Amino acid sequence: MIVTDTGTLVPLYIALGGIVLYGIISRIPPGYRRWSGTLTALWLAAAFLYLLGIILESPSPPGTPYLGLTCGLLVTGLGGLAAFASQGNLDPGGPVRFYYPLCLFALAGATAVGFATDLFTIFVMVELSAIPVYALVAYRYSEDKNTVPAAMKYLVQGVSGTLTALLGVSILFFAGKTTDLASLPAALSGTSPAVVLLAAVLILLGYGVKLAIVPLHTWLPDAYALAPPGVTAIMVGATKTGVLVALFLSLTALPPNSGTIYVLGLIVTFFALVTMTAGNLLALNQKDLRYILAYSSVAQMGYILLGFGMGLVYDFPFAFTAGLYYAIAYSIMKGGAFMAADAFAWEAGTTEVEGMKGLGARHPLLGIAFVIFVLGLIGVPFTCGFLGKLLLEQAGMATSLMSGVVLALILAVNSVVSLGYYIPVLSTLMFSAPSAPPAAGPARKTAALSRSVLFAVVVLAFVTVYLGLFPESFDWITHAAGQLTPWGVV
Repeated sequence: MIVTDTGTLVPLYIALGGIVLYGIISRIPPGYRRWSGTLTALWLAAAFLYLLGIILESPSPPGTPYLGLTCGLLVTGLGGLAAFASQGNLDPGGPVRFYYPLCLFALAGATAVGFATDLFTIFVMVELSAIPVYALVAYRYSEDKNTVPAAMKYLVQGVSGTLTALLGVSILFFAGKTTDLASLPAALSGTSPAVVLLAAVLILLGYGVKLAIVPLHTWLPDAYALAPPGVTAIMVGATKTGVLVALFLSLTALPPNSGTIYVLGLIVTFFALVTMTAGNLLALNQKDLRYILAYSSVAQMGYILLGFGMGLVYDFPFAFTAGLYYAIAYSIMKGGAFMAADAFAWEAGTTEVEGMKGLGARHPLLGIAFVIFVLGLIGVPFTCGFLGKLLLEQAGMATSLMSGVVLALILAVNSVVSLGYYIPVLSTLMFSAPSAPPAAGPARKTAALSRSVLFAVVVLAFVTVYLGLFPESFDWITHAAGQLTPWGVV
């Protein structure tokens, strides 16, 4: 099977779907537009199966782009489920004709990042995935006026990050006279380490805004909480993974023996520790389920960055594998958790945890799925979240250095802190006496929401457990992580 053109073919196919779907949705009656989510999901399913066929081919052809294939599978799989979950949850009389095309454009950019081999191309693809999301965050502006300020905050901070990252890319270009990732390490070998470090820090801070590292995270809680659930699932999984890959793929341009990588690793590790700790502490004070999950997402990014930070500091490729594996696990679990949380809010008529008493027991399939996601995020065995955290702990311990052991212990302590907000949520949803349903409850499209959201949530819960028990994908991710290391493919 030919893979050399996959990086061009698949993103173009996804983007073309946005154009095609806009034409179709604009011409069909509003009563049939709710099926647009199914059309979008089927379009993405075709890309998913194509990528899966390539990555399962044995033996793998030389030069197989494991990073692009792995990220593409996550983006198209999670994006397809998010699109399907969105149908029935959007007003057919609203701007649905823009919703699904914008989702596809964002997914196209996130898919292309993993296949990119040029510093500037990576930057452009990140922006292609970000710009549609700015608009999608405000999609519910007619229902909730707070979505507009949330989108504007995200836009302003996102553009600031864009300009910062672009400045870092520009410095590397002027210093190395090229943007080709394979050529830059040699081209930058004679450049002052201070200049290279400055450019790397600017790239880190620029992309760090979109990753919501503390203190650059302030846009995230409102954006995640107020966006439609399908959009939030795409943001926590597809586009965030794309930015994460863009960041560390860009850093492969640095000269491997200049000392810059070690210093940068210390900076990444520092941000990781601050981000995981602040995210967990901020989540403890939240009463709204969506905001609990949003601040938890900040903490989870700290866990992910810790893996990459340890890899840079200790020249340890295994830590890159641990970080990438946990990023994928997080995307699956948190995407499902946000979709399930929106279903509970839809049923309860409120997003406050106290108003959702007993909803998990009343809807056992949805409740069990949500429990699986939360247990995975905590790091309970038999979930991919447990395996991801285990890999991160092993990476710290395997350094055989006190500093690595301390980092592993800090990760463990933060996981314990997260129990402070996860356990009360599970207790309220699953074991508290049910609250009386809101008077407006029957007017909602509860049945339609349940059919679409429930399917997506159950599939993601199944994947959460399956990857925890049978991590066959670990081999792909090891190869993919090797393409993110500054020392080349390992």
